[in-house]
Amino acid sequence: MKTFKKGLSVALLLGLGFSAHAQKHVHGEGELLIAQEGSLLQMQFIIPAADALGFEHQAASSSDKNAINVLAQQLKNSSHAIDIKGQCILQSTENSLAHSHSEHDEHDEHDEHDEHDEHDHHNVEATYNFNCKTPVIGFSVTLFNLMPSLNALNVQWISNTGQGSTEVTRSNPLISWQS
Repeated sequence: MKTFKKGLSVALLLGLGFSAHAQKHVHGEGELLIAQEGSLLQMQFIIPAADALGFEHQAASSSDKNAINVLAQQLKNSSHAIDIKGQCILQSTENSLAHSHSEHDEHDEHDEHDEHDEHDHHNVEATYNFNCKTPVIGFSVTLFNLMPSLNALNVQWISNTGQGSTEVTRSNPLISWQS
């Protein structure tokens, strides 16, 4: 599975000709990167933390930390992010919330906050890896239900049959894709 994940990540970065981290940070808008290799499917959501959590600052209060924990748990269930039109089984998932939360705790211990820009923009990333038994014909983005201020996702993909891009919105969350 590691080879698959590494291969798809490289395919996303090279094949689509961009780095996800170089994209413009716009509140209300996120990204969805999709890569398919045979029956394997990977999806990566990149969402401004302000839309995902309601804040971008370092979690200091118990309320902020609770919001991170709740969202991290919700993102473990792929149905909170995407409904795939095809028979796909979730193989693995990961998100950036656990990593950023523990890194911030370490920063607290070392008092390194002075080096950070107060106005840094932070994103929440969630990656899902699936094994699909039937061809995928489309997707419905359900992440909008979790994040009321998220209005649009710029979607880019590489599939067995080609590559493309589109935008999905809260009012039109469907992606038609014949693999």
